Amino acid sequence: MKHKSNKIQIASFDDTTVVGINSAMVDYKLAWSINKTLSLDLVRYDDLIFEGMPFSFFYYSAGENYNVYNLVSLVCKDKVLYPFNPRLDYLFLIQNTLSAERKINIMHNLREIDGIGHAFVLEKDKVLRQVLETIADCEQQMINKKKKQNDINSVRKLLRNQETQTEVFRVQS
Repeated sequence: MKHKSNKIQIASFDDTTVVGINSAMVDYKLAWSINKTLSLDLVRYDDLIFEGMPFSFFYYSAGENYNVYNLVSLVCKDKVLYPFNPRLDYLFLIQNTLSAERKINIMHNLREIDGIGHAFVLEKDKVLRQVLETIADCEQQMINKKKKQNDINSVRKLLRNQETQTEVFRVQS
């Protein structure tokens, strides 16, 4: 019989590439530019709420066993989610392992986007890991909400189909 561990499980984020982006572009324009340049489909979801302030959150999953991409704003009005030096406006997260060639290609393409001042891969220190945990929590909440919505939509569709079948049966009788 296995005993449950009382240790807290902390995600390592070892397979997450974190790109810091400095850009004056508004979030949706940056997401659109990244989508166009990298052939992604980042979609805005509920904001990441940190200390009562909303920070925009974009998400795209390339499917099971592929990469998951997030674009997170670090600035809301005068509030900063995490102060970097040099100043960064966004984090672009790529979950799951990237080949060296793919990482170089992504970085090159990001740097070519008009409106991006600079983009570079960040080293993961203790504070950045805390920010990544906050973002991961937000992403998990979003996934759970989406699953719940899909379940509700499935039930509604099933009920509509049953109602339609009942109407067809009544007409035929």
